[in-house]
Amino acid sequence: MATKSTNTFGLYPDFETVAEQAREAGDKLVESSRKLTGAYLDGVEKYVGGMAQFQRKLAEQIKLEPFTGMLHAQAKLAEDMTTAGVAAARELIAA
Repeated sequence: MATKSTNTFGLYPDFETVAEQAREAGDKLVESSRKLTGAYLDGVEKYVGGMAQFQRKLAEQIKLEPFTGMLHAQAKLAEDMTTAGVAAARELIAA
């Protein structure tokens, strides 16, 4: 008994299959990008937190009140701005 073979490599590709594969690849790319962006934002928060902690320790060692106040204010400003920016970025990538 002879079997009938089908040629899947015709002149015209199956556009529905190609479109579905492109959608799947795009979805994987988007998900990978979200994970990468999340990891980057975690790193930014950790870095700014470390710098703010360093500024506060430096402020403790300086005995001049104007410099101490400035370093504390600068550390708080950096943390607040980073928190707001990271929160906005996380909201954008979650959508």
